Amino acid sequence: MCGICGKLHHDSARPVSPQLLHDMTTILHHRGPDDVGHHIDGAIALGQRRLSIVDVSGGKQPISNADDSVWIVFNGEIYNHEELRPQLEAKGYVYKTRSDTETILHAYEAWGAGCVEKLRGMFAFAIWDARDRSLFIARDRFGIKPLYYWHDAQQFSFASEMKALWLDPDLDTALDPVALYDYFTFKFIPGAHTPFAKIRRLLPAHWMRVQNGEVKIQRYWQPRFDGISPRSWDVHLEQLEALLSDAIGEHLMSEVPQGLFLSGGVDSSLIAVLMSKLIDEPLRTFSIGFPGHAGFDETAYARQAAKHCGTRHQVFDCTAASVDHLDDILWHLEEPLADPAMIPLYTLCKAATNEVTVVHCGDGGDEAFGGYSRFFWDRFAGGYGKLPNALRQGIAAPLFRGLQAFPGALKELGRRGEKFSRHAGLPDYERYMNWFAQTDDARKHDMLSEDVLDAVGRYRSSEVFRALFQNAHGLGLDAMGAMQYTELNSFIPDDLMLKSDKIAMAASLEGRFPFLDHRLVEFGLALPPGHKIRGKEMKRPLKAILARHMPREFVYRRKQGFEVPVNEWLRGDLERTLADAIDAQKCSGGVLQPAYLRALTARLHRGDPTVAKPLYSAFIFLTWSRLFAQPRQRALAALAANRARQDSLA
Repeated sequence: MCGICGKLHHDSARPVSPQLLHDMTTILHHRGPDDVGHHIDGAIALGQRRLSIVDVSGGKQPISNADDSVWIVFNGEIYNHEELRPQLEAKGYVYKTRSDTETILHAYEAWGAGCVEKLRGMFAFAIWDARDRSLFIARDRFGIKPLYYWHDAQQFSFASEMKALWLDPDLDTALDPVALYDYFTFKFIPGAHTPFAKIRRLLPAHWMRVQNGEVKIQRYWQPRFDGISPRSWDVHLEQLEALLSDAIGEHLMSEVPQGLFLSGGVDSSLIAVLMSKLIDEPLRTFSIGFPGHAGFDETAYARQAAKHCGTRHQVFDCTAASVDHLDDILWHLEEPLADPAMIPLYTLCKAATNEVTVVHCGDGGDEAFGGYSRFFWDRFAGGYGKLPNALRQGIAAPLFRGLQAFPGALKELGRRGEKFSRHAGLPDYERYMNWFAQTDDARKHDMLSEDVLDAVGRYRSSEVFRALFQNAHGLGLDAMGAMQYTELNSFIPDDLMLKSDKIAMAASLEGRFPFLDHRLVEFGLALPPGHKIRGKEMKRPLKAILARHMPREFVYRRKQGFEVPVNEWLRGDLERTLADAIDAQKCSGGVLQPAYLRALTARLHRGDPTVAKPLYSAFIFLTWSRLFAQPRQRALAALAANRARQDSLA
């Protein structure tokens, strides 16, 4: 729900331009087409676009307290706001609305910065406190809702999307070489960095306070395990199913139509089963397939789950022609993101928005309960890493590489096995990084320009994960738990949630993620490793719960995952598009080496499967660079187009 923005001048005598605030909210129209609100008081300006979901008639923002000394703009949902409301009313706070927004406002009045620790949900909000002239901003625990900012000695600005910040003529939009280097490592930009050197993200589970020209940032949440005792398998299953049902029930909070993205995998099928038991009418479900690519298509399983749960199910198709929407997708993402799933997700969101305003998703189950094969493989890293390097690199790695020429399970075994062979002997954080690495250091040095490499210097992308692993070990997490913790603090916010929130919002659709209830995540991290993975069986507790409600042959089939046939597309329908992007690579600002990209393309057509991912990363970056070579001019053009559309509707 919604988009927020604002600007603060540190000099209280310098007013914020009302036109700038109006433009910032206008360019965020897609995030909240139902309403717009502004609060301007000299040097502070707050704006909000609203997608009305809770207290549709009365939840207009910005909202103020009783004497108008404190104002809030909010993006998200607070699922326990009705639980908090009586506590706040008992303290004397009088509500003007039924909205969860007002609960945050009064919680801030009651508990200050500690208010965020009491909230369950997804959120990014900003509170202006005129009493001490401070701006308090917070983001939810897993970064489901985005929040960008920039500041200098004179001013501070924030927004749900960078395009609102680009409108500010005071902002320098030079690129950040470290962020680009990380992008070509991971396919996403991790942490606080963005592609632009002056713009930063507020990290998940952090709040910030801006006061007297100073910016203070503090983490407010780490996973806690008190209350999850080492009980039996059966007791843990009972606890988990009750907790999951409670989280799903809370996520149903809405006054508008809701649905579920149903892939047919364990996570979304489990939500479908439990959610169907909590509502009085058939659940609306949606899935997407890849015609002509049977190995990537799970729609048969989605239909099976839908039939079992009695849902109103719809299936949509994604083909290489869907890449025609890539410019629009990247305009909304604003960052280069080489996650191919963004293409079918865009198609699915555009279709689903004709039926619902809120859609539930299964993201987070794999990360919290051990559903990825990298968790399985990494358990053997210690012993395997002690084998002679000549055996690992000279025999095992080429053998696994050869398996990638075969389809199905052999291809997946080869892909995972090759990575495992190359990196088993590394420290845990470097080994984990290489599960994600799209492009290794040697290839990046061939792919990237000397200017970028010189600017990066001795920096290495593994530094991103070193601190996260140290934090995880400090919390007492075991080896698997450290990987899960790192995943929940990098891949989840910087890839999955970035993609899910912005693409859903592009269709004025709100995404919700029951598995990212922080109580569920804490439960998953605290479970003994053997309760999550045993033998080849991963994500054991979720499968065991689903098997109580659906046939075992459905639950215990081989994991397929939500993948996109990018390799096939690059060698087929996208071949010419890729070549044209490389030929026009001057738009990338001299970041890439076109001759090396052409050499990778030739290797792809000779059947080398290892080059598809770096090539796709390059293709996405080239397209992104063409769109955002001049981000402010691009934003101004979009603003003009938006105004023209609104005038035509008036």
